[in-house]
Amino acid sequence: MKQYALITKLVVGIILGLLVGAWLGQLAGMKWLMYIVVFGRSILKDLIQFFLPFIMISFLAVGIADLGLRAGKMLRFTVGLSYIYTVIACALGAAVIIAFFKLFPAITDIAMGEIKPRKLPPNIVNIKIPYPFSASLITSIVLGFVLGIGMTWTKAEGLMNVLRELRDISSTMIRRVIIPIIPFYIACVFAQLAYKGDIWPKMKVLGIMLIIIVILQWIWLFIQYTIAGSHVKENPFSVFKIVFPAYLTAWGTMSSAVTMPVSLARGKMIPFMKEDIADFVFPLCSQTHLSGSAMTITISAITVSMLTDQVIPGLLSLILFFLILSVIEVGAVGVPGGSIMAAWPVLVGVLGFGDEAMGLMFALFMIQDSFGTAANITGDATIAMIVNKKFGEAAAAG
Repeated sequence: MKQYALITKLVVGIILGLLVGAWLGQLAGMKWLMYIVVFGRSILKDLIQFFLPFIMISFLAVGIADLGLRAGKMLRFTVGLSYIYTVIACALGAAVIIAFFKLFPAITDIAMGEIKPRKLPPNIVNIKIPYPFSASLITSIVLGFVLGIGMTWTKAEGLMNVLRELRDISSTMIRRVIIPIIPFYIACVFAQLAYKGDIWPKMKVLGIMLIIIVILQWIWLFIQYTIAGSHVKENPFSVFKIVFPAYLTAWGTMSSAVTMPVSLARGKMIPFMKEDIADFVFPLCSQTHLSGSAMTITISAITVSMLTDQVIPGLLSLILFFLILSVIEVGAVGVPGGSIMAAWPVLVGVLGFGDEAMGLMFALFMIQDSFGTAANITGDATIAMIVNKKFGEAAAAG
């Protein structure tokens, strides 16, 4: 499985980084390793961030315009509901984790401790790869929205085709360039953290956050099924029992795309589900409904912000983060590790994350990725139930 291969490489990268930073980099004859680590982190970060404006512009513009240019009430309703659920999941995750830090402020003391971080060696090879066109990520975000809305209004199919191809190129670069170098980047980041001496307390806090994330994902599924059940006036938990094998499949494969045939087959077994509705909703939602992953990214982002800057992002920054993340995540699911990769520009551009923060984000997100994928795919049935109620009954009446 490619997903497990990526996880394995990331885990190996983290372990090697910790070994280099905590042990080898501090030996008298091996300190030159840390100069390589500092340079490697710098050049790999610049190389990754070089692609971020392309990813942000193409994913945002195409995601927004696709909904407007592709006609069909059922399509717009389904994608719109997926988007609303994703935004709500982000807001719920943020509210819970902020409340947790407010109720248990001492949790950050575990991470901070009384350790005085060791100073890193300087970067003696000062090579920089600036953003393309000297554009900031905020500029890229705004441009993506402007192009997406503009193409919807003007039906600019020529520009739409160009941006679709740019999105395809960006996705290819993620798979063939960024994903392969991510383990090396993570290794450098964790080597620096271990060398500074303050990584171990932070890892304890990340372990606590992992438990909270998984529990909250299950609470979110309960909320989704309760809403859907009350709307269609059916027992939602009997539906959950039917769909549960898809949860296990997603958890095992870590891929919404691979699990989609299973979720579709189980969805057709729901007694009141119309087959044509299932055929439409389940494949679509496997690509557009990422509320479980988005909730995880939000919780992880706030946690990492507390661990690195000891602050909770402001309300306006969080709202902007929810809205943009929920749009850009739509096109990310087909790429192994795509959710967190697609979120990278938003984390850097909106929340101002640096190297250390992104390293911790990757560690926390990838460890729970199978649970996030399972929450995404299992929640698809709740959207299908609502769409079936609205459009299935209307078609039958017609």
